[in-house]
Amino acid sequence: MTDAPRCSLRAIHPGDIRALAAAEVACFDDAWPESYVASELFAPARFHRVLVDPGGRLAAYLFAAWQYLDLHILKVATLPPFRRFGLGTELMLAAEEHAREMAGETLTLEVRVTNIAAIGLYESLGYEHVGVRPGYYADESDALIMTKRVGET
Repeated sequence: MTDAPRCSLRAIHPGDIRALAAAEVACFDDAWPESYVASELFAPARFHRVLVDPGGRLAAYLFAAWQYLDLHILKVATLPPFRRFGLGTELMLAAEEHAREMAGETLTLEVRVTNIAAIGLYESLGYEHVGVRPGYYADESDALIMTKRVGET
């Protein structure tokens, strides 16, 4: 097993858009197009972070949007070479810290009901199942809605 990469957490910059669009294709069957990545970057009431390796390569990223007092996690992904090193957890904890700093009350996300690994991660971080969105994804598969109160473990 290789050592975990040393990655730096930072805000997303406009120069990251192309790399993020390529990462979307590498990570998701229903990838966001580059124009959508760009629109999310400049939309109001957003929180977004990337983790980059020492060479500046994108390793993982998170997009979230404020909806009243809820920070809604829109997207969290780790590129294949960087998986299983805890980078997704690091991003989720950064989002939780941001929510706490902004006096948010909850964090919410949707996850494909078949994505057992992601569901396990979110459960380990204290997220609870609160509902299902039938046909949520482009392929008509369902999404599990999960939420966490800020400050709960």
